[in-house]
Amino acid sequence: MASTAASAYNYRDHLQVLNGFLAKADSKDKLTALIQYACMFLSAGEPGNIKKIQTSVTAARKVFRVMRPLECLVPVLNQPGFTGKQPKLLEAINKLKAILMAIYFGADHLVWAHQIGLANNKTSQERWQKLSLYSWALGSVCTVVSEVWSITSLSVVKKEGESDEEYKKRVDDARAQINQRMFVLVHGLVQAALAAGLLQLAPLKPRTVGFLGVVASAMNCYMLYPSYPKLAAPAKAKAA
Repeated sequence: MASTAASAYNYRDHLQVLNGFLAKADSKDKLTALIQYACMFLSAGEPGNIKKIQTSVTAARKVFRVMRPLECLVPVLNQPGFTGKQPKLLEAINKLKAILMAIYFGADHLVWAHQIGLANNKTSQERWQKLSLYSWALGSVCTVVSEVWSITSLSVVKKEGESDEEYKKRVDDARAQINQRMFVLVHGLVQAALAAGLLQLAPLKPRTVGFLGVVASAMNCYMLYPSYPKLAAPAKAKAA
């Protein structure tokens, strides 16, 4: 059924969706990250042309991250308090995640400033690099905790007087949400492991870190890829 639906789209539909993906700065960042970690996987951290490509692509990513710290903080700045729509602890975790991701991008900007020669303190560069990666790791842990909390709260109990059809619809909706959140949960775990590998908190070889980076980046690209437009219902044949 899926292949039949996919074949119903023409090349213009595919190009339109691809263009929608590439139009986002975040998509370009994640796509270049995929190339960066693929190079790390292929080079296994050894010097050579592939390692040079990795270094060049890593630097190229920085342009797509301009203003990302502010973007991460906007939800917290717009609503600094608790809304009451979710448990306070869950809201606090999500706000902490936003702050950690803002620190991650902000510290990464300062690392970039050292790399392009605006600052020349190697010790300072290493300190900002560690702060950036630790913030990314902890932000990913916040994602994992938030998704686990949300998944465990998605229990569906049949209401009194509810029809089987209505109950089945609610179960299907909950199952779809669980599947979506499970994907985000796994992505958060992979990102946390990747950050731990880059920080050498876990004894991971460069090729293993590169593999985790490829998986995390591919999952990011999948989540950012736009949905295809709904197909028009086939016209009914006219009665003879």
